[in-house]
Amino acid sequence: MTAITINIPNHEVNFFKKMISKMGWTYEVAEKVQTPTVKEQALAKIDHAFGQLRQMKDGELEGIAAEDLLNEL
Repeated sequence: MTAITINIPNHEVNFFKKMISKMGWTYEVAEKVQTPTVKEQALAKIDHAFGQLRQMKDGELEGIAAEDLLNEL
């Protein structure tokens, strides 16, 4: 037997439960997955950016000249 995990929107759960039972399959409902909010995603990106700045300051990461960055666009 093989187990497959899928993430579906809450409003589609009943549809999938009915479909699975009609096919004779079994299912197990896991705990709800917490998706990060827009605010949490933004804060994580800012934290990542500051981490990169710290690495550049410590010489662990090499920066890119603004001119080179603009040329890539």
